[in-house]
Amino acid sequence: MSYSVRAVFSLVVLMLALSFGYCRHVYADEVKHAHGDRTAMELSHMNTIMNHGLWMVTEGFDMVMLTALKMAPSVDQTIAEHGRQMIQSGKEVIEHVMSGPQMKELHKTGHADDRLMQYTHELGEAVIKVTSMLEKMSAEGAMDSETMTMHHMHLMINHALSMAAQGSNMAILGQMSMSMPVDKLSVGEGQMMMTEARWLLKKILEGAAMKEMHKEGVTMDNAMMSETHKLADAAAKVIDLIEKMPFAD
Repeated sequence: MSYSVRAVFSLVVLMLALSFGYCRHVYADEVKHAHGDRTAMELSHMNTIMNHGLWMVTEGFDMVMLTALKMAPSVDQTIAEHGRQMIQSGKEVIEHVMSGPQMKELHKTGHADDRLMQYTHELGEAVIKVTSMLEKMSAEGAMDSETMTMHHMHLMINHALSMAAQGSNMAILGQMSMSMPVDKLSVGEGQMMMTEARWLLKKILEGAAMKEMHKEGVTMDNAMMSETHKLADAAAKVIDLIEKMPFAD
């Protein structure tokens, strides 16, 4: 190979290398723009997992509540046991997100004051409060019409929480910009579910059924009515925070 040919060949190789390096740099910038920095992405994933834990808790409690209706004695015990296990597993998932090694590492590396970090802890505290309330609520006792109505209200509150959690996860997925044709749909559907959850909770607290019960003398002195309002208030705080999640950017 002559000197001139070698020089041209070397120049081509150099240009390809520079071009490859530039492309890698551009691609990295695009990925960072699309997916946010690593810490924000990790926190977004933690919020997704925490939402899943909340869903497990609400679904588990609904199963326990189902057995209180005593409509299927042959399977009630199995359903109740599985429901309680889901509540416990969901609670463990939430607690792991809030105090596990991943969270400790982020604090250790100086991210305790990040906006998304502070939000995650605020949401976590609200979710743990709801979880503790559901864990302590009893599904036992006489099933008169008032008790039955409040049990059904609890089921609807749980459904609102579940909708908000799943809607949030859909919005988070769309915000990651990994599938442009469906990202907008994912975000829009998720936001709609969160809005619907807030509307549903308001309907439970201010609807005809609640007004009728208060009219008939079921006041906050009634232990279950008091629990119902406290649960609804705690759920409202969670849903409000979920709607305001600052996505990774």
